Amino acid sequence: MRIFKILALTGVLASVGIACTDLVVTNLNDPDRQRAIQTPGDVESLISGSFNSVFYSYQGSYPNCPLSVAANDHSSSWGNWGMRDASEEPRIAFNNDPSYGYRGVAESPWGNAYSGLAGARDGLAAIAEGIIIEEGGVDVTPRAVAFGKFVQGWAMANLAMLYDQAFVIDENSDLESIELVPSAAMWAAALEKYGEAIQVAQSSTFTIPAPWVGFGPEWTSSDLAGFVKAIRARQTIQMPRSVAERDAVNWSGVLSELSDGLPFDYVNYYDGNTWGWHRNKLHCGGRQSGWSRTDMRTIGPSDVSGAWETWINAVPTEKFPFDIVTPDSRITVPFEPKTNGKYNRYYGNSPFPASRGIWHYSHYMDNRWYFPGYVGTYPDFVEQEVDFIRAEAWYRGGQMDLVREVVNASRANGDLPPFVTNDNPDGPDLCVPQNPNGTCGDLWEALKYEKRIENFHYGPYSAFVDDRGWGDLESGTFLEIPVPGSELLLLLMDIYTFGGNAGNAAPVSGPDDFISFLSDYSPEALSLKRQSLDARLERLNAQSPDGVRVR
Repeated sequence: MRIFKILALTGVLASVGIACTDLVVTNLNDPDRQRAIQTPGDVESLISGSFNSVFYSYQGSYPNCPLSVAANDHSSSWGNWGMRDASEEPRIAFNNDPSYGYRGVAESPWGNAYSGLAGARDGLAAIAEGIIIEEGGVDVTPRAVAFGKFVQGWAMANLAMLYDQAFVIDENSDLESIELVPSAAMWAAALEKYGEAIQVAQSSTFTIPAPWVGFGPEWTSSDLAGFVKAIRARQTIQMPRSVAERDAVNWSGVLSELSDGLPFDYVNYYDGNTWGWHRNKLHCGGRQSGWSRTDMRTIGPSDVSGAWETWINAVPTEKFPFDIVTPDSRITVPFEPKTNGKYNRYYGNSPFPASRGIWHYSHYMDNRWYFPGYVGTYPDFVEQEVDFIRAEAWYRGGQMDLVREVVNASRANGDLPPFVTNDNPDGPDLCVPQNPNGTCGDLWEALKYEKRIENFHYGPYSAFVDDRGWGDLESGTFLEIPVPGSELLLLLMDIYTFGGNAGNAAPVSGPDDFISFLSDYSPEALSLKRQSLDARLERLNAQSPDGVRVR
């Protein structure tokens, strides 16, 4: 088992050589790590560059596009990034076969997260061995340490939110003895790293350059500490896999984390050359008119004509698209269904093949980040989302006056009347949102509707993690992603999966006959392992923002 575990871990960490080589290795023919990170500049570059990999682990087309359609946030029946399979009705099991054409759903966020963890690990290990980083004669080593711990926390948190289990890897890990741990243990490790990042940031004074974090504003040490607290609160409510788990969240603790708010709106800036652009906005929800649509389950509850109730209660083969009649000006000009709203554009007929399911059809598409050609700011985590998180905590604590303030401020963006009580103020014939049975959505349903509309494709897979905790994912949808099948082959474990008929089965060790592989060095056995690793690395290298073909 040991030889294959090492091979698997080589695969887990190999991407650091891909993602960070240009940052840390001067002589490309001499990749020895100990010689490659001897200078302080190299060490800081390694740590700062590690965030780029973590960024792609959560803002990439993988896993955002398939998770978005799985949550019925946007709609597309094209095969790209596994969207067609993730949005089948009825739902099918997640395909975790290493030969699956869209295996990047599992492999890409996994590999990018571990690329970031590997970079942070090596950089922090070098600092622990005595490297001191200076800038203008001033010791800025604490900046690198705090940022490295932050990167470790975010990478581990992403793995914990997405996967049922993963490896905890940091500068203290013995790579020959680490084991997969459940998502809860992965989350605990993330919290530990976040705490260390806060401690260092609060005891130091420094500035984090904008290119480190996606070309938004620079961060002060105080900003970093405040941001980590806020992102920790966001991810705390995103971790649960069920309604019961989300109910059990320490909501008063979440409010405490957010007592100082968000120190700044976290945005990235793209000018055509920088790396900080969001695939989840452009590739998933707003690429072009032939690419995607806003799912009817997202904007349908705004319809007051009765067509929404007909659509949502129909079987999939009879979910015919309809024009939305709504007073919500974010969807259309009020009561003019074939018009553009503030956030959505009317396109009419969908471009998807009917043979792939008419339930994908929608006449509308989000128009906030239309691609190609969008240059500018990409919001990820903003104060409005913090308000929604607070509002959910207040709702669960019975502080309805505070909930109404948040919901009403958001409803004003759509020119909708405010809630005065917990009952919908629009009246039975014009209420937004509407329930599937035609009744008016109450304050709780309005809170969920507003968050979906206002934060559409802002943060990573936000609709998916919210809907699984609210119990709003479509029946049969996988609740988490299994360890990539290619990784399981290297670890000599059964390939397992979730969703559809597979249920939420737990992973098990490989069959007994796999044990014979321990002493099998035949070309066939080694080729199987090598193909698995090569396939994943090939997928990790495929980071082309242009020329994506519809399939």
